[in-house]
Amino acid sequence: MRTIIAVILLSILGFIILSSLVKTTPKDVEIVQRTEKIAELAEESEGVRFLGENPFTLEYGKLNGDIKRDLEALRDVVINCQSLMKNFDTFHLPGNPEIVKFLQGENPENLAWIPAQHPLIKPNIGLLDRNGNPVFFHRLSGLQIEYRSAGADGKHWTDDDIAVR
Repeated sequence: MRTIIAVILLSILGFIILSSLVKTTPKDVEIVQRTEKIAELAEESEGVRFLGENPFTLEYGKLNGDIKRDLEALRDVVINCQSLMKNFDTFHLPGNPEIVKFLQGENPENLAWIPAQHPLIKPNIGLLDRNGNPVFFHRLSGLQIEYRSAGADGKHWTDDDIAVR
């Protein structure tokens, strides 16, 4: 009888110790939820690795933002891409659609900074601003790019343009 009681008590004690070691914290739950959200956003194609949340996924085109902040978020993501991709300045990326595809994982490393699907990305056009106009990527040098929105009038190089370097 004592042996059975001892086994039961040891089992209960072991269960208590194990459950205290493997507690789920709110932070763990948040990480799982964020991972699920990122996986939904990414819709990764085969072989492409989506790098996760970044200024673009968190801010670009959101209701409480503005065009300037969108362009800054885009710039920050491109700078991150330039930091990770060897010889970024040697890639032939003449305009918006090519740069967007590159950031979506069509690059030698198959790394994606922006999701394959986004409300402001249109096939064969590329990335749009909040006014529905294509963002103009003006390459100033091998690594320096100016990001330009045509503004409310929809015409580039006018007074209402918004540009970020």
